Formats: sequence, structure tokens, C-alpha cells
Amino acid sequence: MKKRQKTGLHILIIDDDEFLLGIIEKKLVLSGYKVTACNNVHDAIFKLGLIRPDMILLDIIMPDMNGLELMYLMQLQFSAALAPIVLMSRLNKREIYEMGYDIGNAGYLEKPFDLNQLQFVIEQAEQSAGTHEEWLNRFG
Repeated sequence: MKKRQKTGLHILIIDDDEFLLGIIEKKLVLSGYKVTACNNVHDAIFKLGLIRPDMILLDIIMPDMNGLELMYLMQLQFSAALAPIVLMSRLNKREIYEMGYDIGNAGYLEKPFDLNQLQFVIEQAEQSAGTHEEWLNRFG
């Protein structure tokens, strides 16, 4: 499996909490990642039509459409550009399951989290995903 360098890895962050979005964006940029940040679902859908991120950090609880619904929509509409997804939420995995959702192979980060946890989860998702093409072959 070819390991990617984190410098230049493009991460799309989708979170309606602009304060947290800014903190995550700054941390990732300082860590050498290229970042695109969206504070709403509509902006995220637009940006997914323009970019091909290597990974997506996705908040679950958002207005208009929750992150799980957006994840399913991305799988349907943007399957060719689909990237590993790490979900972020104040809900725990059991609460998500009880809501009737299956997060599948997505990574998961329960809020509140510290930035070291964020870095660890991103690295784990990156390692388990391999290259973009390998990820598509397994999960796409």
C-alpha cells in the first residue's frame, strides 16, 4: 500500500459551528494539510462539485440536512470523488444507531475532542484508507 505524505493532503471540513471550524482549519493548515472549510451543507455540495478532497471531516448535527444525510447524498451524487469520511458529533455511536443510521466504515470523533485526538483520527483514517483509488475499490 502506497502511503501518502500528509503535506498536500486535501481535507474538506463541514461544520456549522464556525468557531470550531476555524480552530480545526487552523490546526490542520499548521500541520501541513490543504484545507477547504464549509459552514453549511449547501456550500459543501457546491465545493464537492469543484474539488476532490482526500478526506472529509463531517459534523452530524447541522441545520437543513444532517451530516449523515449528506454522507449518503455524497455517496450517490459524488461517488467518483468520494473520500474517506470522519464524522464528528456530540452524539455517541449508539445514539446515531438508535436514530436509524449506519455510519458504515466512516471514522468517528465524539465532541468535545482535543486537537491531538483529531490528529490521531485523521492519521488512522488516512492509514486505513490507503490511496484514494484503493479506498474507492474497497468502499466506493
